[in-house]
Amino acid sequence: MAYDAGFTHAVCAELSALLTGAKVEKVTEPSKDEIVIICYKAGKTRKLFLSANPLRARICLTEQTFENPKVSPMFCMLLRKHLAGASIAAVRQNGFERAVEVDFAAYDEMGFSVTRTIVTEIMGKCSNIMLLDENRKILGVLRAVDFSTSGKRQVLPGMIYEVPPLQEGKILPMQESEEGFCLRAAGFVKNKTAENFLLANYIGLSPLITREIAYRAGALGKEIGETDIPALFVSLKDYCDSLDKGYTPVMLISDDGTPMEYSFMDILQYGTSMQKKIFPTLSELLDEFFGERDKIAVMKAKTHDVSLIAANSKARLVKKIGYIERDLLECREADKYKLWGDLITSSLYMLTGKSASCEVVNYYSEEMETVKIPLDIKLTASQNAAKYFKKYTKLKKAKDILSSQLKEATAQIAYLETVETAISLAENERDIAEIRAELAEAGFISRAKDDRTGKKQKKADIIPLKFTTDGGHTVLCGKNNIQNDFITTKLAKKSDWWFHVKNKPGSHVVMVCDEGEDPDASEFTQAAQIAAYYSSLRDGENVAVDYTLAKNVKKPSGSAPGHVVYYTNYTAYVDPKKGLSH
Repeated sequence: MAYDAGFTHAVCAELSALLTGAKVEKVTEPSKDEIVIICYKAGKTRKLFLSANPLRARICLTEQTFENPKVSPMFCMLLRKHLAGASIAAVRQNGFERAVEVDFAAYDEMGFSVTRTIVTEIMGKCSNIMLLDENRKILGVLRAVDFSTSGKRQVLPGMIYEVPPLQEGKILPMQESEEGFCLRAAGFVKNKTAENFLLANYIGLSPLITREIAYRAGALGKEIGETDIPALFVSLKDYCDSLDKGYTPVMLISDDGTPMEYSFMDILQYGTSMQKKIFPTLSELLDEFFGERDKIAVMKAKTHDVSLIAANSKARLVKKIGYIERDLLECREADKYKLWGDLITSSLYMLTGKSASCEVVNYYSEEMETVKIPLDIKLTASQNAAKYFKKYTKLKKAKDILSSQLKEATAQIAYLETVETAISLAENERDIAEIRAELAEAGFISRAKDDRTGKKQKKADIIPLKFTTDGGHTVLCGKNNIQNDFITTKLAKKSDWWFHVKNKPGSHVVMVCDEGEDPDASEFTQAAQIAAYYSSLRDGENVAVDYTLAKNVKKPSGSAPGHVVYYTNYTAYVDPKKGLSH
């Protein structure tokens, strides 16, 4: 990605223009590596977003909404303490690094004016956020770095903040002279490309930008020995000069609609092989590029524990089924043991003494063939017959028990697959809490207890998704089995229409209708699209969705959450679509 020093320079200019003088209203920490500072200026509230996530580190304004934890982390509390009543005094870049400093005009415990600075370092796995006082002493840090983590640079409360060390052998591109540029190029490995040369020698350039500089010099992909070095230098200088001449926030999008790259300047190197989308501001660009990625990553982190429980439980059941099927194979031998017992009993007059086997005529077969039966040499013939009868009885009983266990384990796996689908559909903390409660009710985990009282937590209100069709009908959609049971067995009337993806885990969807009402065909399609979208086949095409009147849907007594049966239905084939407005 291209959040390099040049992009940081552009973001600082944008934030400085919009936020200088803004008053801090609130500080939150929605996740362990993200800070949101809500500011107010000139009648408008803005959210300053700081992320130290190794994969999505950035600083920008955002329009996203965040769900905050019930108990604020310590670093968040520290920021609130020092920034209460503060206003933003300045936003600047630290040298030509991917580090942004935001100065706040604040007040100390005695009411005296002080300066507090938040430093956001956007450096991949080394990304961090820290709070400094007016003497550059670190008051707090999001992610402490001690000697066991890094031998080069430590970041701990009480230490004086030091800027990140310069990369050895590299210089700032704006400080380079043409003579020095040519000397570096002459000493560079000849079979390396022009963009490799720029990346290896100059600070603050991302691979995307070095390729763009090389492309504009006609040197993209060329070995440095075959490159027009003066032209490459001019292209580098043009890039440096452009840093303070305005920006073009641009996103590069592949043919399938996937955002691939972003930059603060127009990118020409891809020609027509990629689409371009221009944004009014850099913050809006970052919001769209990272928005869906952030949402998916945050929910993945929050659902990790329930995902692990569901996956481990499913793995144990699969293993259990393997053992059951192995034992059932042995149970198929039960009739053979009964036959052997019968044949030994009918031939007792012939079997004298003790032997390792016997050969007797099978009177139950039309061919009357001879059967060789293994015997326990320690036992008499009658005792061997009793032993086989006992084994037969044991296997017959085991078969019934194992068949029941197999059916139960298979049903539990099917249920856990619906839970996995619900986890993938979870959009907020409430959804996750309902899934946990569902797993507790099903016996896979113990029910959570309230941290203050130690008692089991009360069930929260069930709030399914609600949509409105173009024809004005309300459509209810459950995102987990608790919600599914609620809308199907509690809310749905006999006259409502019920939808569910065919033979796969998914949401129960109900279109609310009055008695005798006949919705338009397009409304059935919209409801079916919602059922397809909120299912395990969300990414599919031409998905089969069953629909029937709610009066035809029954929940068997004692069945797992979300499990229903229906026999009279129609089937529609639709492309999954979130579509309708809430």
